[in-house]
Amino acid sequence: MSSVILEYVFKPNPGADMPALMELTKEAAALWKTHGAKVSLWGVQVGEIGNMTFSAHFESSAKLGATLDGLNSDPAFVAWRVKSNKSGLGSWVRSNQSYEIPI
Repeated sequence: MSSVILEYVFKPNPGADMPALMELTKEAAALWKTHGAKVSLWGVQVGEIGNMTFSAHFESSAKLGATLDGLNSDPAFVAWRVKSNKSGLGSWVRSNQSYEIPI
């Protein structure tokens, strides 16, 4: 069984209210955790400086699937998506889904 990581890379928009962006990110983290993800937030310091990465870790692809099923059927998460889009605080850069390769 391989672990899986989802990464959502975003950047604060110019002039963004950073405390408000962090609060929005904390709200997302709480929702992801409720549905079984282990989450973390990263600040990029080399390369695409200023970008941030929200990562969600899972023990298996099955756990990832169960979390996504739960999130996508959760009215609170749907409302969070609307709130996030309307906020204008950040912009999506890319997303990655990676699985662990045992070595």
